[in-house]
Amino acid sequence: MSGLGWGVRLVGMGMLFSGAALLRALVREPSGEAGRLPLWSRLLILVAVVLGGALLLAVSFPLLVRSARHRSGTLGSFGGLPGERYVLYLRPFTIDPEMARPMPDAPGAMMRSPFEIPGMTQEDFLVRQFRRAGRVVAVGRPGERLPLLGAERGYLPLDDWQGTVSAMIRGAHAVIMSAAPGPGTVWEFTEALRILPPSRLVLLVYCDQPDYEAFGEAVAREYAMRSGAEGSGTWPPLPGLPPFPEPLPRSKRRWDLRLKGFVSFGDDWRASFTRFDPIVPRLRTVWTLRRLVRRELEPVLAPLSRLPAVVPPGSSGSPELE
Repeated sequence: MSGLGWGVRLVGMGMLFSGAALLRALVREPSGEAGRLPLWSRLLILVAVVLGGALLLAVSFPLLVRSARHRSGTLGSFGGLPGERYVLYLRPFTIDPEMARPMPDAPGAMMRSPFEIPGMTQEDFLVRQFRRAGRVVAVGRPGERLPLLGAERGYLPLDDWQGTVSAMIRGAHAVIMSAAPGPGTVWEFTEALRILPPSRLVLLVYCDQPDYEAFGEAVAREYAMRSGAEGSGTWPPLPGLPPFPEPLPRSKRRWDLRLKGFVSFGDDWRASFTRFDPIVPRLRTVWTLRRLVRRELEPVLAPLSRLPAVVPPGSSGSPELE
């Protein structure tokens, strides 16, 4: 299926790129047999070739994604992760369909390339950025026939997952988590607060302002309930989330992405918001967007990459994370 997807994509690109030559041969400077055709038929041929190329490009995307999903392996269990450097990606399963959608095109219609955006889907794009900090793993949605493209998935029973997720949080080099007001995600965030040093936790803001604020309110309730329970031990202070950023002025060169930014935490659990709204240069090459993304994410990724390794439970040397 991968070969078919790339074949369809290459044919579609060839048809699109031939549009300029056809425009000259059929409309601007027709000669020979082409010149004897009626103008309407020449225009029809041109439109058919260009639209056919665009259609083939559109069809190639789901073929390539489906092929990549078939090739994606799954984790037989999470038991092999202790001692390995991994990034744990947590999110509510309800956002998976949106994260499986393609990345939006960057501004500049005449300069786009199908190879300039790293990653075929929203999640694939995200995971490719955080792989420099470690192997990215996630809990898969129960019952899904194929793992989605992006993080490596393992599977847990619906009624017995909290203990395993808690252990995975404890052993992770870093935890990246989508801010969403669902009960599972809220529990995971408070568990990360309880267990992790603040430098190892990053919130991903894909949501809008109402959901972001609802997440903060739900976290406060869950934190109060769990930290106040008998025998709960000592909890760090609940960090206040930074305000949702105000919209920036409109710009034709602003890349409008669903990922709005990141919330990271200092050593005192003071939270800061890093926006992710790149401005695409007027002139660019196929590599421009990749360099732009790396530069925009450097304030978040560089500190994670520099963190010391997590010591597995029972190891000698550095103390275990608590």
